[in-house]
Amino acid sequence: MSIYAPTTRGFQSLLRISRSSIASPPWFASPVDAEEDEQSITVIFHVPESHGQVEVQANDQSVTLWGPSRAMRLCALPCPVVANGVETERSGDLVRVRVPKPLDSTK
Repeated sequence: MSIYAPTTRGFQSLLRISRSSIASPPWFASPVDAEEDEQSITVIFHVPESHGQVEVQANDQSVTLWGPSRAMRLCALPCPVVANGVETERSGDLVRVRVPKPLDSTK
């Protein structure tokens, strides 16, 4: 389900993610898009290429994008994730981060 899905549940997912998120600069805290399925959570962030290379880390229930010297985006997630299974893909100014859920959360 995407946060742009025409359902109230999709909107609630965006609120849950953006409410606990921070960013630098502070005017852009929420992700561009987020999707959740039974196996994973995918979050798309806007990070201008001029900010340089970003490093992505996941832990417990959050994803952090690090710039050269500081955290640039922090996104709270709605459930625990597998931190060492992070997959990233960059396309221009967009960074797509896919984090798998633990196997028991798919039941």
